[in-house]
Amino acid sequence: MVCNDGPTMDISRYLGRLLGLLFNDAAYCKKFHKAYNVIYAMEFYQKNGHLRPTTLFVSFNINDLCLNFSYQQVMDALEHFLNSYTSSDHSIQGMTITTILQLVRLVLHEQYFIYNYKLYRQTTGCASGSPLTIPLAYIYLFYWQQNLLEDLINKNELFFRYLSYFLILKSYSISIHQSRYRDEAFITWNRSEDELRTLLTMANSQFLQPIWNVIHIGSTIHFRDILMTNNNGLLQTSVYHEETFERIMLLSSFLDILQPAIKQDPWKWLRAAFLKAIRYCSDGNIFNEGRPSTDNNPPQELIKQMLPEK
Repeated sequence: MVCNDGPTMDISRYLGRLLGLLFNDAAYCKKFHKAYNVIYAMEFYQKNGHLRPTTLFVSFNINDLCLNFSYQQVMDALEHFLNSYTSSDHSIQGMTITTILQLVRLVLHEQYFIYNYKLYRQTTGCASGSPLTIPLAYIYLFYWQQNLLEDLINKNELFFRYLSYFLILKSYSISIHQSRYRDEAFITWNRSEDELRTLLTMANSQFLQPIWNVIHIGSTIHFRDILMTNNNGLLQTSVYHEETFERIMLLSSFLDILQPAIKQDPWKWLRAAFLKAIRYCSDGNIFNEGRPSTDNNPPQELIKQMLPEK
């Protein structure tokens, strides 16, 4: 639970943006809010000759690390990071490194949440609804053991971060939001899988708590709603469909699973779905293969269900 109107929230937002931009620049990280921009970056990566038949795709998140990192260790990593990637006058946007460290320490030590009508103070990690959480966790991850992990992020490879924000609950009476920033990362890897897993194991052994959750390693991977395949050095992309959604779609009437807004304007929804498929699919064959199956609920019948009778 995060106090949305808490006295440190504006400081947290400002520091989150500032440190996030610094980290992305230092780690050659590209952060996208539109999934199709990931495809453009991957196509450019392929065009430059970096996508090889053996290139692996790796996706992971740092959800556990966000909730458990040590304040002292993250402050040490942050100070090292700021001293390494700031200008010669040791200031950022007019603030000294000392001031930034003091503000971050203030936010970390003044984190409170409500549980069962009792007020608690958080003593490890950072609140899931704080915009400072993700930048701090990544700086801790990559600069607490910088020598060990600098091999993982290479300027010739791709490192994507996709950040989304979820509001789960809102209570106007006490101005409390239960909210979460969900961050998923994706990297390309041009060495062996064994070497990658050895590096990840060594990195994990240097931390007191789990640092990342590896979601998948392979030549085919889904990143958000994109399905990407390295087909012998050729990039193939399409729309990724959740299996749970597909099962529900086959077992129920199509209208039953549509949100009210979609029912009110079906053509807008259909147009958006086709535009997404056109943007995501790397060629016509993949586009045709991704069309809905005619074995259950033919598309024409679905469209008829959605249109009002004349």
